[in-house]
Amino acid sequence: MNSKENIAIEAATDGACSGNPGPGGWGGLIIFNDNSEIEIGGAEQNTTNNRMELTAAIKTLEKLKNFSLKESFKLRTDSKYVIEGYTKWIINWKRNGWKTSAGKSVQNLDLWQKIDNLRIKGLEMEFVKGHSGDKYNERVDLIATSYSKGIPLLTEVEIGSSNDCTNEKEPSEIQKLFSKNELLEKFAEKNYYLNSIELRELLGKESYHLVKKHELFEWRNWRLIPKNQKYWIIDNKNT
Repeated sequence: MNSKENIAIEAATDGACSGNPGPGGWGGLIIFNDNSEIEIGGAEQNTTNNRMELTAAIKTLEKLKNFSLKESFKLRTDSKYVIEGYTKWIINWKRNGWKTSAGKSVQNLDLWQKIDNLRIKGLEMEFVKGHSGDKYNERVDLIATSYSKGIPLLTEVEIGSSNDCTNEKEPSEIQKLFSKNELLEKFAEKNYYLNSIELRELLGKESYHLVKKHELFEWRNWRLIPKNQKYWIIDNKNT
């Protein structure tokens, strides 16, 4: 991807944590004017949800520094903690020597100072309600949640490219299918539960009507089994 020619038009971030504190993950997505995208993500073993939300925003801002941004660029997140801190709280904290109004040390100070140093002129943060069907929010949620569960998705790459972002071709259908099957295998091995939104995101649009019924169905060599009126587990029919 040529950073001088492509213009970033929108970004999304999300963080997740199991246990809070516990294993966590973060995800970011940048969308460009030529319909290409970059996904990034990572994990930490012992962290909190707020730290993962902040880390997702920080890593995405770092990546955005490499590109031109459209006017009124929006970084969208479902974390009011990040938005309020970035737009309001930091002003008072800095005035008070990075102390709260009660004179206490700011929690997650290291991350707040990082995000403050990464400010991009004209960039706005916008709140999006989580799990509301927003496709970009659902995608970064899947990245963050997968990392928090120890199942990293194919991130830190441009969609359809190698890790050094040198190949801008879209992945073939067989490559997409291979990636899906790899993820299904990992979820099945670890017996993880997926919610319906995560399952639809994983299988694609052709599965939406099947997931909506919330009844057992088969997809290629996989059996998708509904659990507890909300979740799904994956079973390999060949084992």
